[in-house]
Amino acid sequence: MGAIPEANYKIITPEKHEALIKENGIKDGVWKLQAEAVIIGSGAGGAVVAATLAKAGWKVVLIEEGGYFTPAKFTGDEFLSQARLYRDAGFIIAEEQTLSILQGRTVGGSTTVNWQTSLYPPDYVTNEWDSRFGWKGYGRQEMDAYIAEVHERIGVHEVPQNLINANNSTLMKGGKALGLHPEVLKNNNRGCIGLGRCGLGCPINAKQSAFLTWIPDAIEAGATVISNMRAQYIQDGDIKTVVAEFTPDPYEKAPNNVLEKVVIEAPVVIVSAGAIEGPALLQRSGLGNDWVGRNLKVHPTSTNFAIFDETINMFSGPPQSAVIKDGHNQDNTGYGYWLEVAPFRPTLASSLIPFYGQRQFDAMKKYPNMSAGIVLVRDGADGEANASVKWSLGRRKVYFEITPTDGKNLLKGLKALAEVQVAAGAKAIIFPFPDVLDPIPVDKNSKFDWILDKSIEPGKIAIGSAHPHGSIQAAKSPDLGAVDLDFQLFGHKNIFVMDASVYPTGLSVNPQITTMSVNLRAARALAQRKSEVLGNK
Repeated sequence: MGAIPEANYKIITPEKHEALIKENGIKDGVWKLQAEAVIIGSGAGGAVVAATLAKAGWKVVLIEEGGYFTPAKFTGDEFLSQARLYRDAGFIIAEEQTLSILQGRTVGGSTTVNWQTSLYPPDYVTNEWDSRFGWKGYGRQEMDAYIAEVHERIGVHEVPQNLINANNSTLMKGGKALGLHPEVLKNNNRGCIGLGRCGLGCPINAKQSAFLTWIPDAIEAGATVISNMRAQYIQDGDIKTVVAEFTPDPYEKAPNNVLEKVVIEAPVVIVSAGAIEGPALLQRSGLGNDWVGRNLKVHPTSTNFAIFDETINMFSGPPQSAVIKDGHNQDNTGYGYWLEVAPFRPTLASSLIPFYGQRQFDAMKKYPNMSAGIVLVRDGADGEANASVKWSLGRRKVYFEITPTDGKNLLKGLKALAEVQVAAGAKAIIFPFPDVLDPIPVDKNSKFDWILDKSIEPGKIAIGSAHPHGSIQAAKSPDLGAVDLDFQLFGHKNIFVMDASVYPTGLSVNPQITTMSVNLRAARALAQRKSEVLGNK
């Protein structure tokens, strides 16, 4: 088992509150701090930024809404894990129930619970960032130094052949049989043995999540990291104020004496709260223009559950080790779909199978023989995604409706996925259409053109997401985005957004590597301007 970094024992968790209260003479449960930069969120963006600024000599305070968990608290219990490690217990539901989103909420953010897939966008994505929004120098070759640094820090390497499990093998076998081009993916770990617990927190610290890498880097460089503190609002000014309130763990009794509130003053605020909570925080703080929360991208995703004669046990082994990208670039538009698999455990699988009552029960009996193939779509083919985040009447709301071309690409992907699954030997498929009430028997003669005629209207197809991004997009002018090309909020000096929220288009790939690399570059550029930004301190 990988050891917990010694620096992590300095993370301020609720168990340490009572001693802090006594040592600092804190009254009324309110701890007042000063820093040069306060970072809100500890995921792929915030953790990297905290480490980068702290190493450059900045006085950094990082706050995280979620708790701090290590293998001692990771468990195979899905209900417990989802409640503790995920936002909204794993089910961020869009208004009108048009979308369900998975997103981490813990120290390390989604890097603690993701499936390790390590990709950077193809050039047609970054070329569009340049031509439409003014992003310069983000092509794969131009970003190579940052990407290589990220790869090294979090242990990115190709999945060994002996760890490609039965679930991913369906893509490899079926794709090759159809003349497609399945590829072996890269994962980020050191010492993975294929336990298949990635989505519940790696129990042996093999997955190199942010809490094992960038967070201890930040602490060793002098940063203060505080868990279980939710940013309520940001007050602008020459010196900004961030007010955060205590958020208890849902399954653990809080200590009798806790810090009820943290008030942090700093000249620089960096919002790294993710593409769902980040815009909500800015909106309730009265900060930013109309692009804050608009054009949320989610990589709309649907699942075919293929049933095989042989045992699959989709949760066993590294979650994602294969991908088929043949549908990525439809008609040279830069938009399309790609195929992966998902390691859905029983609770999540049962929620995604569009059956009820006895039909659902009978389907779940076949769970050991199921492979969950997924179609992911690069959203935005119609110019802008029809999705947004809004803070309204005291709560955060997500709105989503798939656009016509994105919906067409999703159906094309489901058809291609079914063909791959049949070529791999599937005997029946459960499709994500609520009006298809039973598994459909399939064989080598099955045709799937009927899928292209299915409706994409709300309620007619099950759509999920694990990749919310781009809801506070960066652009060359406030007419095109919420933050500038340094990721500074238009109209507000020294308030930055540095996480997956800044992408101006659909990303096209799993976000972790891009988010770390892009924000490493942004944080390093900010660090070099320390004297200018902080007023020659």
